[in-house]
Amino acid sequence: MSTVEEKIVTVKSRFVGGNLLAALWILLGTTVCWIVNPLFGWVFLGFSAVSIYVIIRRLLCNSCYYCKSCTKGFAKMSILFLGANQIPGLSKSSILGMTSFIYVVLLVIPGFVLANSILVEFTWFKLILLTGLLVISMFAIASRVKNRNQALWKPSVSM
Repeated sequence: MSTVEEKIVTVKSRFVGGNLLAALWILLGTTVCWIVNPLFGWVFLGFSAVSIYVIIRRLLCNSCYYCKSCTKGFAKMSILFLGANQIPGLSKSSILGMTSFIYVVLLVIPGFVLANSILVEFTWFKLILLTGLLVISMFAIASRVKNRNQALWKPSVSM
């Protein structure tokens, strides 16, 4: 008697791409907050990095049972950033909650801070930062819409 299990095999391009998107988005949000107030920039960097790279990654990595090789949650985090609705071991409501948190932290907070800063004092650098923030956010949203019903991992069948 044999059982067939589906395991996640990390796709290197998605692994690197998703984690680079997360790091770039965090750094851009930190830069936005830093321009308004350097202390707020450090607080934002610490909060966003810890909440995403420690807490959400840990919530994604609940067991090595679902992965062929252990990546400590970074593979699932890259899948989450690239827009998957399906991640083995997680419900759709958990994925939706984590995604909503990510968008609030990385888009709404820096966007609101930068929009207020532009209203107080307009500079071209702030406008370029706002454009960059919106471009990265639109890329993430477009990726989410494109990949919403796809499995973004290579299934490996083991017996």
